Amino acid sequence: MTVNAPTAADAITAAASASFDKCTDPRLREIMRALVRHLHAFATDVHLTEAEWTAAIEILTRTGHLTSETRQEFILWSDALGLSMLVDALGHTGSGLDRRGVTESTVLGPFWTPDAPLRAFGESIAEDVQSGTPAWVYGRVLGKDGEPIGGAMLDIWQNGADGLYTVQKPETDESHLRGRFRTRADGNYAFLGVRPIPYTIPDDGPVGAMLEATGRHPWRPAHIHMIVTAPGFERLQTHIFDSESPYLDSDAVFAVKRSLVRKFVSRSADDADRPAGVKNEAWCSVENDLVLAPLAD
Repeated sequence: MTVNAPTAADAITAAASASFDKCTDPRLREIMRALVRHLHAFATDVHLTEAEWTAAIEILTRTGHLTSETRQEFILWSDALGLSMLVDALGHTGSGLDRRGVTESTVLGPFWTPDAPLRAFGESIAEDVQSGTPAWVYGRVLGKDGEPIGGAMLDIWQNGADGLYTVQKPETDESHLRGRFRTRADGNYAFLGVRPIPYTIPDDGPVGAMLEATGRHPWRPAHIHMIVTAPGFERLQTHIFDSESPYLDSDAVFAVKRSLVRKFVSRSADDADRPAGVKNEAWCSVENDLVLAPLAD
């Protein structure tokens, strides 16, 4: 059997990989060696040219310049290339836990910010009355066996009728369409948001240029973000998607899971169940129970 002699490219890859041999952190050593192998294999596979390499460096440089406390273009790259959802999938398989019946997770997205205001049960997260159709969101936070989880924290954020998140509008109150809620002892939670609408991910930067050049659209289906935490349970990062929204089958960041699609029920202004925070106007409601996985022993 003929064995091909190592090429100059092989020697470069071997030397770069071996440069991490003295790294004392075994996990970091593993990651860096694999990064070199796969990065070099990619360049070899596509026969990357110097001009293309230069263009890639310029794209990364522009990505860094655009990234700030209120805009995360690197996360947007990760989302649009499916890496965020891949990491999510890898993090929720093979852990030894039986996840049947547990609410599925999905991407964080680039618009979460910490320290949302702590709000009372049923309080509105909309600081602007022109935010959109009021949406009463309610349900329970439960364990896998159906036991209620009192004192769980829900961190909520969403867009409004203009399709924008608060962090995209510096002139808007930082607490607008954001809030944290504690469940009651019986696991119940409720808040008044607005019916979300589909929107485009920020497409005026490098990620948007990539989407346009490759014939992809930048749209996300309508959704509300939630992070749920409780002692003794895994952190849950998820969405609820509006079942009537377009783009459920072509989300720009691949984040839709059918188990997370919910029916937003239209209600009239004279509906007897109209929440106190809804004025004399049409509104909607959506029921959404959340089931947390226990922490692994």
